[in-house]
Amino acid sequence: MAASQTKPQFVHQAYWEAQFISAEVIDKITVSNLSVTVNAGVDAWGRPKEQRALVTVALTLGKTFKSAAAADSLDASTVHYGLLAKEIRRSIDSDRNPGHLSTGGLAIGIHDCAIKTSDKAPLAAVEVDIFYPKASMLGDGVGFRYNVALPTQLSSMELYLRNIRIPCIIGINSNERQQKQPLVVNLWLENTNIGRADDYTKIETLIVEAISNSSFETLESLSTMVMQELREKFFTESDDESYIRIRFEKPMAVPFADAPAIEIFRRARA
Repeated sequence: MAASQTKPQFVHQAYWEAQFISAEVIDKITVSNLSVTVNAGVDAWGRPKEQRALVTVALTLGKTFKSAAAADSLDASTVHYGLLAKEIRRSIDSDRNPGHLSTGGLAIGIHDCAIKTSDKAPLAAVEVDIFYPKASMLGDGVGFRYNVALPTQLSSMELYLRNIRIPCIIGINSNERQQKQPLVVNLWLENTNIGRADDYTKIETLIVEAISNSSFETLESLSTMVMQELREKFFTESDDESYIRIRFEKPMAVPFADAPAIEIFRRARA
């Protein structure tokens, strides 16, 4: 896969999404959860190994696919999603032999492949989501999103960890002080250095250690402690423009609700 030549300008994910809100019509072509084997990222033990990935690519068009709809035939106003899926798979397969890729490098390569495959279609944005279902030891998986608007190159990146389940002492009730209960943590890290896209096992380990050894009464105090731990032990000067969002859920706490939860959003470095 060829690397992108123009340097993107990175912004908040919400800001990136907001640029399309004013549009009265948006047409989008999506290939969701394309199952592939990639020689990229790291496994749940932090080892650079081949692993299964689910790749989602969404292409936002700058104009409607009106002519394709009128003719009931594919033309330059749209993108052939079958061809897009085949080309993504082919480009990933061709990259498995030369050497191991970072997740960031894989995302950029898929982005470039999508643009090339779209040919003359009027693209306004390319969104790439790479999800590793087996890359989290205690969660449902980890993923990385790489979104680029065209032609402005306005971009966003997001590393996310999904549903990390950690037993801990948390709560004010007497029964909660006697036995650990599961806490479910979801994390989104925006605009971190793309070279840190494979540090998800490190951040998961820090979160698990901090929470499993804690004994707070409130999620508010727990979340503050976790944020401080990450600032002290994970984030560096390269993360000065990064933001982190963490959601903490107690699924056993309220019998007739899925879970009470709190969510915090902070700069990665104070």
